[in-house]
Amino acid sequence: MPKKSTFEIQRATMDWLDRIEDDGGQVDDEAEAQLNIILGDVEDKATALFYARQRTRSMQAEAKEMVEIGGIQKAKWHRQEMRIMGYLKNLLEAKEATGKKASIEGAWGTAHLRKTQTLQIPDKEVVGLQWHKEKTTTSIDTVAIKKALKEGQEVKGCELVTVTASSILSKK
Repeated sequence: MPKKSTFEIQRATMDWLDRIEDDGGQVDDEAEAQLNIILGDVEDKATALFYARQRTRSMQAEAKEMVEIGGIQKAKWHRQEMRIMGYLKNLLEAKEATGKKASIEGAWGTAHLRKTQTLQIPDKEVVGLQWHKEKTTTSIDTVAIKKALKEGQEVKGCELVTVTASSILSKK
């Protein structure tokens, strides 16, 4: 017997359940036999899904580790870049101090000193309130809403729904 797709199994099971409902909930030998045919390779599919899930989790862990390694490498190379830029700045300042133009040109491009203005606030406590801005954030208190709904209160726009999910308890 050819293996059925998960969709075919689901569809056949729903049809089987509809027939049982039409028969007033009675399960006869023929209906039982049909169910056994429908679900014949479900355990194989469940096993395959379990191993696919385990592989996915392994890949997620591997990806997480790679992100961590990437973050460490990025920080390392950023520090190296900042060190190089510091050396370059020192060279350009030395040229400027000797009265020469503070730039270096090469096949790779041009380096020069760039002066910008930035704000420093050594003591934030002395800055007047007219220079402060207010930030306000709000979020829905889902815990309070769930509690209120369970206690029978009505919360406009909210309802408790039952969600069904599959769960796997892995063998150790």
